[in-house]
Amino acid sequence: MKHLKILLLLIVPISFIQAQDSIKVTKADKVIIKPQKKRGDFLNDSIYQARIKEPKLDGMYIPMDLNDVYRELDKLMDEEAKKTFMAFSDDEVDAKTHATLGAWLENKWSLSEGSRLSEWFRKLQVPHYEYMIGIIITSYHRHLHEKDIKLKEQVLFFRKIWNDKQKLKAKDMIKRGEVQSGEK
Repeated sequence: MKHLKILLLLIVPISFIQAQDSIKVTKADKVIIKPQKKRGDFLNDSIYQARIKEPKLDGMYIPMDLNDVYRELDKLMDEEAKKTFMAFSDDEVDAKTHATLGAWLENKWSLSEGSRLSEWFRKLQVPHYEYMIGIIITSYHRHLHEKDIKLKEQVLFFRKIWNDKQKLKAKDMIKRGEVQSGEK
């Protein structure tokens, strides 16, 4: 059984490699950006599909949604830690706790590797686990202060950041493609 866990740990990172884009310059001087398939489309990967159905991963309970996140964090965070967390302003809480609480969330709740919580966020079209962490931290902070969490606004905010980054990446790829084809 120990060997099986090690084998799975070696397989999992390979199966979650995201598809990368490639550039193709045609003779008609048009640049086409198309996805280049890499090993393991994570949504169709059998390991991913099994992980997102599990209530526990590596012995850790995985919340189903944000309300479940609140219940779990309430159980896991002592009162002193909650007071420190609540003392941050809404605007600074993610920046101040992303590297600590956020790293814990990502590791324990398997947000980057796939879990039922990351799948819940994926269905909301949150495009990256770092954004999931930001939403969890901000939402929990607002929940503790009994404020509206404004989930829709948070999701749209992170989608815009993602889309802007993808546009810049596409422009950069096109630019490199033009240079490679001799155009300026």
